[in-house]
Amino acid sequence: MQETKQYLSETVKSLLMEGHSVELSAFGQSMIPFLRPGQKVKLTPVDISLIVKGDLVAFQKQDYLVIHRVHHILRENEMVHLITKGDSNLNPDEPVGKDTYLAKVSMIYHGNKWIKLSPTSILSRTVLLFGRFYSLPFWLWKHFESKLRGKSRF
Repeated sequence: MQETKQYLSETVKSLLMEGHSVELSAFGQSMIPFLRPGQKVKLTPVDISLIVKGDLVAFQKQDYLVIHRVHHILRENEMVHLITKGDSNLNPDEPVGKDTYLAKVSMIYHGNKWIKLSPTSILSRTVLLFGRFYSLPFWLWKHFESKLRGKSRF
């Protein structure tokens, strides 16, 4: 099984923890069609308690940096856990807590300009409303495409 993941460098992690914004290129296919591999994103440190449903967030999963959309927020006492999912993934990720959360995606580079993201945009609302029904065609496409190129993902 061939995976496409972006390693999280200690430099990027340190910059975010110190409060600096970081620009990176997207990697992988889990956010297709919203984010495509190579598209630039701007990560901005924002306290996890200020994240809202529909935001794109960056978090650490093992040694990798992952960017997915927030579908639900679980608040218990003073603990916050984000339930995230890639737009072209069928299933949600494990809950993201303060220990693995890194930053919010504040902007994306599209059409030769930076665009500020809104969790209340029509696209964000559509993805959240239709969930798996929205994800299924993109999930099929990315898996079918990889098989055509001889890169089985199963």
